[in-house]
Amino acid sequence: MRKIRTRFLYSIILVVLTILGCTENPIVETESYSVQGIVFSNGIPVEGAIVKIEGINNLKTQTDSEGNFKLLNVPKGNHDLTVTKSKENGSFSERTNTITVESDMTIDNLILPKGVHLSVLQNITDKSAKLLWSTVDETDFREYKIYQHSTSGLDESTGTLIHIATNSNDTTFTADNLNPLTQYFFRVYVMNDYGRLGGSNIVSSTTMNYQIIKNGNFEILKHTGYPENWNSDNFGTLWLVDSAVVQDGTYSLSVHGQAGLIMPWQSINPSELVAGSRYRMNYWVKYEALQSGNEFAIYMDNAEFTWSIQINPVSGAQPESDWKEYSYEFTMPSVSASNFNIRLYSLLSPEKYAWIDNLRLEKVQ
Repeated sequence: MRKIRTRFLYSIILVVLTILGCTENPIVETESYSVQGIVFSNGIPVEGAIVKIEGINNLKTQTDSEGNFKLLNVPKGNHDLTVTKSKENGSFSERTNTITVESDMTIDNLILPKGVHLSVLQNITDKSAKLLWSTVDETDFREYKIYQHSTSGLDESTGTLIHIATNSNDTTFTADNLNPLTQYFFRVYVMNDYGRLGGSNIVSSTTMNYQIIKNGNFEILKHTGYPENWNSDNFGTLWLVDSAVVQDGTYSLSVHGQAGLIMPWQSINPSELVAGSRYRMNYWVKYEALQSGNEFAIYMDNAEFTWSIQINPVSGAQPESDWKEYSYEFTMPSVSASNFNIRLYSLLSPEKYAWIDNLRLEKVQ
């Protein structure tokens, strides 16, 4: 009987201790309130704007047709309230305000910026493009940030920041150092001291192709009468600038007789040829009737002569040919070079003539 009483007494003591322990560490419920208001832009209520308390999951809502919103269970204290309105073209307006919640509150001054619009790219070349965007006249404007990317998945984390403008009227910028025949995407963000005021639509364009061979139509002449950008040990005797027989423009380049190793040539910087990329060479040729052993060809090699290709050679007995266009595609190998060269090779019978015009080398992909 005594053992039963002792066990009963121990049980009562444990219950009392448990109650006392709970009393010493009471559960305190966090105070929470409602936050409501109306969102405007240009004096008009904004429907479909996202309103959220930053850093708190599920504290987010959307404005109704009259711009009204209401957030429930907002904890007491200081919070960042962000309002964002996205448009169909991918642009958005945004504003973040710090609010102090001590009771249920109504905000009647939530005004979104009008946003920024990026126009179609202008003055596109093989290495640059001009951007033009609309002016933002917000009093708390701090800067425009222009981002560039290789895909349409462009935001502040994926894109590359290429320009900052701190004057709200400075709404043009030329992006340069671009690669030819490459698609680029651009976007403008508007910032104040607290973060973003909005982001523009995303605009893209592909840069123009780049003519790797300079003066391939031989239209620009040196003061000596030889074509600019071309080198030769024997211009003026076997190789001549010709204005009487041309495929297009004012001049072509003619050759007669056994020019052999006396070749006009042009150097190309290695940075202009990307290993693994496809290139296409186009040119026009006209020649008189050729005999056995005659040849006309274009060679491309590196300065170290460890790599070379022969492009569409015309060789052997051939009937007279009027202007004919030749095209040749190749994949650029990975070879070291201080320079690459384009060489024009000709081996004709005495007094036989051939002409070349509009020589082009472009990146295909």
